[in-house]
Parts: sequence; C-alpha cells; structure tokens
Amino acid sequence: MPLIRLAQLFAAAGHTLYGVGGMVRNPLLGLPVTDNDVTSSMTPGEVMAMCRDKGIKYLDIGAAFGMVELHYMGGVFQHTTFRRDTYPTGGGHRPQAVSYSGDINEDAFRRDFTVNAIYKNLLTGELTDPTGGMRDIKNRLLRATSKDPAVIMGDDALRIMRMARFASELGFEAERGTLEAARACAAGLADISPERIREELDRILLSDAKYGVPHGPYRGLELLDELRAIDVILPELAKGRGVAQKPQYHKYDVLHHCFHAVDCIEPSLTLRLAALLHDVGKPAALEATGCMYTHDRLGADIARGILERLRYPSGVIRDVTALIRSHMFDLRTEAKENTIRLWLQEMGIERSRQLIALRRADVHGSGRIEGPVESADRWERILESMIAAGAPFEERQLAVTGADIAGYLGIPPSPRIGYIKAGLLRHCAKRPEDNNKTVLLRLSRDLVNNS
Repeated sequence: MPLIRLAQLFAAAGHTLYGVGGMVRNPLLGLPVTDNDVTSSMTPGEVMAMCRDKGIKYLDIGAAFGMVELHYMGGVFQHTTFRRDTYPTGGGHRPQAVSYSGDINEDAFRRDFTVNAIYKNLLTGELTDPTGGMRDIKNRLLRATSKDPAVIMGDDALRIMRMARFASELGFEAERGTLEAARACAAGLADISPERIREELDRILLSDAKYGVPHGPYRGLELLDELRAIDVILPELAKGRGVAQKPQYHKYDVLHHCFHAVDCIEPSLTLRLAALLHDVGKPAALEATGCMYTHDRLGADIARGILERLRYPSGVIRDVTALIRSHMFDLRTEAKENTIRLWLQEMGIERSRQLIALRRADVHGSGRIEGPVESADRWERILESMIAAGAPFEERQLAVTGADIAGYLGIPPSPRIGYIKAGLLRHCAKRPEDNNKTVLLRLSRDLVNNS
C-alpha cells in the first residue's frame, strides 16, 4: 500500500515510479523482498520538493548521484533518478559525473547485472526488461548489462565482489563473458575503499543466511579465487593457494581448506572470519621454519593486520584473533581434563563454544573426516559439566570477595588478594563444588602462606 500511494504521488507529478533491483528480481525467484529500491525520471531536486510539499520525510543520501531516501507510511525507500554515469579510470566505485535521463533504457544499461535491471511499474505491475534480465533469471545467470562486460567491471571494480555476492546469495552462475571481464579487471579492486571491500566480504561470508542457499559462502569465495580477486583484497590468504598439506589429514591446499572451513561453521561473522583466516599463518610459518607448527601465533598477527586494514571494529578483531591464536590447543586430544578445565575457564563460556565450533569446522573442512570430532566433543562435555556444576569462569563469580579474604586473613588490600582470588578461581575450575564461602576462605589461608 505505501508503494502504491507513493507511486500515485509521482504519477500526479507526471512521472512513473518503478521498483527495480531486488524488489523485482526476488519475487520472480520466489524469494522475499529485502531491498526497497525505486526509480523514476524525477530529479533529486524535484523529489525533495515534492516531499516538502506533501510532508514526506526524506534524507539526501547522495543527491549528487541521484539518490534520495524516502520515509513514507512506515516504509523506507531509496529513490534513484534515471541517469547516465561516467567513471574515472581505475574502477574506483563512484562515478565522476552523473547526467540525468528520462530514458529507462539508458538507465538500465548503466546498472551492474541484467537481473538487477528489470523495472516494475508500481501502479500497473507491468515489467520492463531492457537488458534481458528475465531470461537470465530463468537460466540463473549473472550477466553484465553492457554488451562489453569490461565496461561494467572496469567502471566499478566493486561489481566484481557484488557478482560473487549475488552468486553466493542466489546460487547463480556467472556468464562466461562477464566472468572473463571480471578477471581482467580484478586489479581495480585495489582502488576500492577498505570499508566497501569489508561490507561485500561480510555479505559473502553470511550469504547462506540471506535466502537459505546452501554452500553460498564457499561458492562466493571460490569465485573470488577463480577471478584472482582474493589476491587483491586478501593477498595474505591467497598465499595459501597451492600450499600442500599432509595428505593423510588434508584433501585441500591451505587456501581451499580455509574456504571449506567457512562452509562448515555456523553463520556468525566472528566465526566465519576466524574460519577464513585460521590458517593464514601457514605459508609464513612454512617459509620461516620449514614447518607449520607456529602458524597459530603467526596467523593471529597476520589476521590482525588484515582486519585492521579492512577497518573491522576492535571487538571483532579481538575475538577473531583470539580464536585463531587458540585454535591448535589439544590438537591430538592428549590434554588432561584439569588442563582443559583451566583452559576453558580462561577462554570463558562464549569463546570456548566458539573454539569448539572452530575445531569442528577445521576438521570437517579438511575433507578427510566427517562426523564426531573427538577433541571438540570432549571440550564440549567438560564445558557443559562445568556449567552444570556452577563452576566460576570469572573472579566475580567466586563465593568470596576481596574484602572477605582480607578480613578473614587480617591483611590489608594488596596485590596478594588478587593472587589469592586467581588461585581460588583456578581451584574451582577443577573442583566447582568448593565454590562456597567457608571452603574458599579456608583455601585462601593455604594460598597466602604460599604467596
């Protein structure tokens, strides 16, 4: 209803309002609409003037590029004026010049892919398909709108990542000419801002959660590798291409093992990033030492550099690098139970569960083992038994406070209290039943005597 009313306002002003992009594409695929992109020949100035006249809230989100956001009857719609774009050399994402046009066909051929260039008249429901997008939807193909795909890819290299993202979200294949043009233009991704790269990478990593298409992240990552776009956006990861691993444990080289690990873990951005980068240190470790034993520590540092370069939030960087640094713990399932209890306590409940998931993905992503993962299953059993027994994972969960300990021992507040509390916490990881005030105060005397 809001769209029809909005279209009626445009019609009263002498313009036809169209839906475009996912608003049209998705219903043709039987998928939910997640984008509210609309377009017409009305210029940004005219759109904003109409909004002021009708009391419609709007935001200038890029009027210089024809974009105005409309807030109407509870809906939010991004309006773009029909236009022609002129790009600088280098594929830098934003056009250097925009000319408005009254021609829907001209607008269609400046868009990225034919499946995104189908227009729906929002009053009549009539579809206009200047570039053959409906045929490509039927054939599940991603095809550049231009007769020369190199124009589309060369103008805006971010479209290479968008192609990988649509392939992963929709389960589409890239048309051969479009694929070849993307490969030829992949170097242009170096001119795209880190934030834009990060946004598209995140969408690829979480693509299976968008519409439920299985193995979407692997499809998208594999396409980026085929195009050699990985070499531009994640050169540290690309070094794993062709780096063989022990065949009794690994079916794939380092790079493709990482892709498969992503495919084997739940759709959480932190977990998917950790899976993607968990072995990024292997090529560096191999080069430095002739083996891969230090790759977890090296990899955590390399991953930090990657994530900082792509401007990830500090919390994401902290969590991902911590998972990478710890992912080789107890690889051979030889650690004693108390060692595992102390390690799980140090990691905390949430990170422990993430490490359990990462270990399973690491093993399953090897291509050699399916089903239960002994080490991960053991960690999980111990973790759940600790939680059920009320084991403390932080000092504030102890049944005594620093003041309790100081009063019981007759000592002033000092670093010794911190030492005692840390010791009590470790003790309770192994014996959760001792987390009561009487027992802990008695134990604190033994600890102070040893401090």
